[in-house]
Amino acid sequence: MRARRLGVRWFGGAVTTAACCACLTSCLPWDKGGGGPTDEPARPAAAGELDGVWLTGEDENDSILTINDDQVYFTESQSGEGDTCEGTVVNGLIQLESCERNGGRVFTERSAHALLQGDDLRLTWVSGEQETYTPMLDVAGRE
Repeated sequence: MRARRLGVRWFGGAVTTAACCACLTSCLPWDKGGGGPTDEPARPAAAGELDGVWLTGEDENDSILTINDDQVYFTESQSGEGDTCEGTVVNGLIQLESCERNGGRVFTERSAHALLQGDDLRLTWVSGEQETYTPMLDVAGRE
C-alpha cells in the first residue's frame, strides 16, 4: 500500500498509479536481495541498470529518484518543501532540465554523476554533495 500512496505523490498526476505500478514491476532489480553496506567498488551502470524507483530513505524529507530508460523524475522530498524536477540520464550523467519549486527553498542542483555500488545508487551532484539511494523495494522490505 505504501508504494501506491507514494507513487501518486511522486508524479503529481503526470503518470497514473497504474503506470507507476507497471514501472515497478518491469524496472526494479528483483533479485538483488539484502541491500546495506558493501565492499564492492562503485561502478558505472550498464544500460537499463538505473531503471527503477530509488529512495534516500523512508522519511517524508527523503529524496526520490525515478528513472525509466533515459528519463529522470526527481523529488527533493515528499514534504511541502520538496521541489520536483524532470530530466534525462545519459552514460550515468543526470541532467535535470526543468524543476517546479515547492516551498520556500529552491533546489539548485541540476546535474549529478550516478554510480552503482552493490544494490545502492551513489549520486555526486555538481556541488560535490553526495547521496546514496536504495531501490524502493529494499526500503519497503525493511518496514
